[in-house]
Parts: sequence; C-alpha cells; structure tokens
Amino acid sequence: MTAATLLAAAATMMTSCQNGFMVGPDYQTPGTDLPSSYRFDSKKNGRSAAKRDEWWRVFNDSGLNRLITQVRASNHDLKAGLKRVEQARGAIRLAAADALPNIAASPAATRSRSSAEVPNGGSTGNLFSAPLGAQWEIDLFGRIRRGVEAAGADAQASQEALDALRLSIEAEAASGYYNLRAIDREIDIVQEGVKSREGSLKLTQDRNELGAVSSLDVSQARALLATSKADLAALRRQRTAQEAALAVLAGQPASAFAIPHSPLSGKAPSIPAGLPAELLRARPDIRQAERQLVAENARIGVATAAFYPSISLSGNLGFQASDIENLFNHGARFWGIGPEVYVPIFQGGRNKANLGITQARYEEVVETYQQTILEALAEVEIRLSASHLLDTQTVAQREAVEASTEARDTATEQYDGGTASYLTVLDAERTALDAQRQQALLLGAEYTNTVNLIRALGGRW
Repeated sequence: MTAATLLAAAATMMTSCQNGFMVGPDYQTPGTDLPSSYRFDSKKNGRSAAKRDEWWRVFNDSGLNRLITQVRASNHDLKAGLKRVEQARGAIRLAAADALPNIAASPAATRSRSSAEVPNGGSTGNLFSAPLGAQWEIDLFGRIRRGVEAAGADAQASQEALDALRLSIEAEAASGYYNLRAIDREIDIVQEGVKSREGSLKLTQDRNELGAVSSLDVSQARALLATSKADLAALRRQRTAQEAALAVLAGQPASAFAIPHSPLSGKAPSIPAGLPAELLRARPDIRQAERQLVAENARIGVATAAFYPSISLSGNLGFQASDIENLFNHGARFWGIGPEVYVPIFQGGRNKANLGITQARYEEVVETYQQTILEALAEVEIRLSASHLLDTQTVAQREAVEASTEARDTATEQYDGGTASYLTVLDAERTALDAQRQQALLLGAEYTNTVNLIRALGGRW
C-alpha cells in the first residue's frame, strides 16, 4: 500500500470522526420570570409589533437625521467597536483551524564528517532532504467543535456589543441635540426678555427725568436687565458646551462643527412600549449577554473533553539524498504514517479545577444575564413613568405660563395707573419669564425622555 493510499484512507476516517460525539452540555436558554405588561402600560404605550432600524426618523427632524448620519459614519468609538468585531470573527477562523491538518515543509542541507574512531568512520559527506510533515487531530469528543462554537458565540456577542454601543451613542447624540434645541428656545425667551427690559428701563428713565418715578425704580429696572443679560450669556455658554459634546460624538473637531440655531417646538412622538418579553429580542445588551452564555456553555464542553483521550495522525514524506542531483529520484523517497494517542492518566487535578472554573464562569454569566434583563425592565418602566408624569407636568406648566403672563400684564397696567409699585411689576416679570423657561425645559425633557424610552426598548417598538 502506497503512502498516498494510506493518507487518503486516514483522511476519510478522520473526516467522519470530526462530526462525531461531543461531550459537554448542549445550550439551553435560561428561564426568565417576566411580567405580562408594564406598570405604566396604556393604549398610547400599548402593544405593537412594529420594528424600526432607523429609529430616529420617527421624529421627522432633518437636523437630527444629518447628525445621526455623521455619528454613524465618523464616531471613533464605533469604528473601534467594529475592529473588535473583526477580531472576534478572526478568532472563529483560528479555532476552526484546529480541525484541519497542519502541514509544513522543512527542507535542509548539511555537510558533516564522522569520527575516524568508529567503524566506517572518518568520511565527509553531504545530506540533502526535502521532507513534508503533517499532523491532524481527530476530534472524537468535540473539543475542537466546542471551541469553534464558543468562538462563534463570542463573535456574535461582540456584534451585539457593537449594536448596543451604536444605539447608546445614537441616543446620546439625539438627547444632546434636543437639549441644544431646548437651550435655543430658552435663548429666544431670554432675548425677548432682554429687549422688553431694555424698553422698560428706557421708559423708567424717562419717567424719572419727569419726576414721575423715583431713582429706585430705575435701579431696579437696571438690575433686572443685567440679570437677564447674565442669564443669556450663561445659556450661550451651555449651548457651546453642548455643541462641542455633539462634535465629539460626530467625530468632528469642535472648532469646525456647528448646529444652526433652531428653537425646539411641537411635541415629541408617542412610542408604544410593547410587551416585556419583546425586550429579550429587541435589546442588544440582552442578546449580548445571552450569546456570552452560549460561549461559556461551549467552554464547559472544551473543559470536559480534556478528561478524554485524544488521537492525532502524524505523517511525513519527502526525499533524501547525499547528492542534490539525485534528491528527487524515485529511490530517494521516504515516508511514514501512524497514530499518536494521548491519554490523560494523572494531571494533578488540573482538568477538574479547569472544569470547575468554566462551570462557575457559566453560572456567573447566567446571573449577569438575569441582571441585565431586570435592569432593562426597570429602565423601560422609568421612561414610561416619566412620559406619563411629564404629560401631567406639561399641562400644569402651561397653566402656570398663562397665569403668570396674565399677572405680568395686570401688574404693568396697575403700575401705569399708579396703583402698584414697580417692585410688583419686576416680580411679575420674573415669574412669567421663569415659567416660560421652565416650559422650554419641560419640552426638552419630553423629547429626551422619548429618546431614552426608544433606547430602553432597544431601538425597536
């Protein structure tokens, strides 16, 4: 029987063995006790099977669309995450390589002289060789296949981690964008207040010159105007900081990045929460934790396989001659083939300890998986509760704006009629301005809470 025939027969045998029995537990998804609905579930935030890949488009905001496009294309954390996924996918190919034969060539040429004090010694000669060696492990008990399974699950977990990171960065960008637009609305309110108070100061100064009011009224009007100008500068400072933070998310230098002034208006879209069970499929961080469970479960199989014998097939063939001209002659051939069996008889408890470590690691990841689900449920409940309470707060704040505006107008009329002091007017103006600014902040909170609800739902609803 020739070497080629032996190698072909061995390859056939080993290929059939590679699909054989695998030790270790097969993966089963842990049971999870989920509520049937959310506490703040309602018709508005009810059940829905709709899914969205570009969740931000629900806001119908061209400025937000442009920002998220920049973030997706240029954010450096996302680019780094993509490289981590590529590394994890490379680890699959690395693990799968153990199932294939290792083949290597090691040609050599030596010139040597033997000792003259031994029989037939004292000669000098050359030796040329061109050997080809191969080794192939038979995966009888699934050690290699479990390793490939673990690497595949790790790669899937890495992809889910990237998806979770992308969703988090997109949500952070959207929240920052709506915070900035809420600041723009505040800026408009305060700017209008500055113009009004400049007019009030001018009017008060004119009346003081005519002796109609005291210099105290002028000083009070000047103080209120200065306060408004200071508030305006503070808001512009906040806007600059928020814009710079968005520049970082978009992967752009802050000095070359700008978002046009655009005061926030309208109402944030309503997002249905769906069912708690849908979070297991929608949240990338939950899917990541579940894929990590699969990987750790497979590693239990790898650790279990260490208790079983392993068989490798080794072979070599090539040419050897003392004259390089005869190296590839028919008679210069040599070959050898045979199995190598490794039986773990005594390992000093290493295999048992390693198995215990992998089982404990799996149990640890089970607890992490369950904790991730609980945190996800809590996050959705918090956002649904906030949505409900923000609606109530917005209605009350709208009434506060209407009442304080009416009080300001009444105080101004009474002051002009001489029945109220200027201090009353100033207090009414401050109250009305604060109410309007609070209304702008609430609108921004409504938008950012909607963004965070979408993030809590995994970007899908």
